[in-house]
Amino acid sequence: MNLRFLYFLILSTINLLSVDVHFFESKIRPVLSEKCYECHSAKGEKIKGGLRLDHIDLILEGGDTGPALVRGNPEDSLLVEAIRYQESDFQMPPKGKLKESQIENIETWIKNGAFWPDE
Repeated sequence: MNLRFLYFLILSTINLLSVDVHFFESKIRPVLSEKCYECHSAKGEKIKGGLRLDHIDLILEGGDTGPALVRGNPEDSLLVEAIRYQESDFQMPPKGKLKESQIENIETWIKNGAFWPDE
């Protein structure tokens, strides 16, 4: 492998990581924090449904109804099912549906592998 190719590969990887971090920190974490953490994080008084959404490992582990998301597959992710409000008895957040752009961002995030920065 020549050095120019290796250099290009490293720069490309860094750039993609930067894009993932920016998307997550500007589009995903704010929604989770504002709309979900009250009931689904270590900060909540009681964890609803046994589900925490404040770390990817806990999201993948899921709660009482199973894993909240399937990386790469929003259609099979319970999180997406809940935020779409398609089932009258399975709607999150309960205080009101997210904006369509927020739902689309979460679907895109999951489709792209549900990147979560190291903490």
